[in-house]
Amino acid sequence: MEFMNYDSLFFKGAILGLILPTLAFLVYSIATFDGDAWALYKQLKVMGVHSHVLSLCTLLNLIPFLIFMRTNLEKSARGILMTTIFIALLVMINKFSF
Repeated sequence: MEFMNYDSLFFKGAILGLILPTLAFLVYSIATFDGDAWALYKQLKVMGVHSHVLSLCTLLNLIPFLIFMRTNLEKSARGILMTTIFIALLVMINKFSF
């Protein structure tokens, strides 16, 4: 019996890939707008830099991705990579449609 299921490692990487950019944006909103993330997003959109900030928040996924690759946890690294690509697509759609 295995201690860890490798498929669950994929989903743990995907969850981590969603949590880290969200936390980065929340920390940025606390530092600049006293925690009002929605007001910060609206202000960034008015300034025309909302896609830039969201992309930079996604850059934080690079740290666990490299750690997982170095420790041979490829399934978790795949989950983070999949989530990063998904977020990048959402940012691109957000930039061109809204």
